[in-house]
Amino acid sequence: MVKHILEEREAEGKTGVMMIVIFQTLEKNITFKLDKSIFGLLRNSRLASYDRKLGQVYEISRKNQKKGNWGLKRNLPSVIRTPFVTISDLDTAEHQTPWESGTSKVMFVRRWKENFPNSKKPAPRPEHVDHNVTLMTPGEFKQFVKSASKRSAQFQQQIQEQRIKPEQVYEFLGATFNDTPSTSVVGPTYSDYDIGTTNYPVEGRFLNSDRQGYAVGIAGIVALCQKRHMDTVRYHGDRRQRVFYVEEASVDAQGRPNVMVRPNQPGSSSIPAILGSSADDRYMSSDEMKAKDMWSSSKPPRSRTTRKNTPREERPDNSQENPQHEALMEHFKDLDTKKE
Repeated sequence: MVKHILEEREAEGKTGVMMIVIFQTLEKNITFKLDKSIFGLLRNSRLASYDRKLGQVYEISRKNQKKGNWGLKRNLPSVIRTPFVTISDLDTAEHQTPWESGTSKVMFVRRWKENFPNSKKPAPRPEHVDHNVTLMTPGEFKQFVKSASKRSAQFQQQIQEQRIKPEQVYEFLGATFNDTPSTSVVGPTYSDYDIGTTNYPVEGRFLNSDRQGYAVGIAGIVALCQKRHMDTVRYHGDRRQRVFYVEEASVDAQGRPNVMVRPNQPGSSSIPAILGSSADDRYMSSDEMKAKDMWSSSKPPRSRTTRKNTPREERPDNSQENPQHEALMEHFKDLDTKKE
């Protein structure tokens, strides 16, 4: 009997130990998952990814916009109408979060993608540090120390001017201690929007002349139309809206747009596109010269109807006789009698 009770107690003890081990394992797994999710949220949050040098545009949902919850250190005013803002600093001495509207930047990217679908981003350039001390040879290190000693006076002067701190010496010298060089790619990537189309039409206006050609305004972007596409025709400052064909659209390493357009499709003359296009016929009368008449030796046929004798559309006569016409005429007769 005693042996049976001891065996039962021993079995219960093993069961209890197993339950404790299971609970401890579950607790560790739950804690690990919670920590992982918290770290993931923090790593992907706007507060952790903020960099004042980037000028990043932050977007918010309409629900959070009413609350002013932009995911920053403090809420922004709920009266902000735009869902796009740029943050210049997370906090200031006045405990404020300065912000500006980012709608213009977002609309620029949208206009760029809409009008220049074959644009290309600039050639990637590797991000590297000029002085990586870890990868230097003995000769390169001696040369680096020699050049650093020459900048000692400049470093001390910036410390006195409180522009930098003494512990920022490596940042001042541009030195790092990485075992492997960085090969990350920098440069604007929003312009990489190639859909495989070329020489597609866009609408724009001639702005002014340039040494290389003519400036063309297209959705807030100034493009260039080279003189070789204009043949011998001179542009006289007509600001009418026209159709241009995009030859090239790209963004350079400094983020400046570079767009090349032409007034006609490849393989056709540019003169009809400038003078005699169907879109411009409404601005020309039947007696004016068209582009097709420029090379004709015979005189163009003159139309019988001109602007002066062009018949107008007949309109209904709504004139009515004055009901006091007779009385007025009698009054005029009395005036003539008085003069005599």
